[in-house]
Amino acid sequence: MIFHKLRMKNFGVYAGEHEIELCPEKKGSPVILFGGLNGRGKTTLLDAIQLLFFGKLNKCSNRGRNAYDKFLFESMTRGINPADGSSLELEFEEGYESSSEGYWIKRSWTKTNGKIQEKFEVLKGGERDDFLSQNWLENVDRFLPFGLAELFFFDGEKIESLAEE
Repeated sequence: MIFHKLRMKNFGVYAGEHEIELCPEKKGSPVILFGGLNGRGKTTLLDAIQLLFFGKLNKCSNRGRNAYDKFLFESMTRGINPADGSSLELEFEEGYESSSEGYWIKRSWTKTNGKIQEKFEVLKGGERDDFLSQNWLENVDRFLPFGLAELFFFDGEKIESLAEE
């Protein structure tokens, strides 16, 4: 799988809209590293991808035992109008061949009348895929197996905790 772009709107420390290129410029450089001081959003980037793929099943770093709706609300950037909401989008390819299909997934949520309203949408080859949009959690393992996701998305704190054990 090849990630191309991650877009975030009002997610955690990322106030406003942000777009991050995730595809290396050189083919021989398949690793992307993010560095920064504590509290600058490195783990939030990883959480965004996990939330996009796994929704209510996510194992994001700051979820704890919170109910999903509460987690979504607390993931909104502080100080925004909850009715404006937050969103995450990811463009990716399923395979490594030039013929692999492009996908775009978007998860967005708002809080109105005290309730979280969440939307999820999948585009495949530029066209909305209603089946995947409505049945994503039953099909996500085809793209990113839930049991293996933790092996691919980890930060320095996780490595440190494993080393201490």
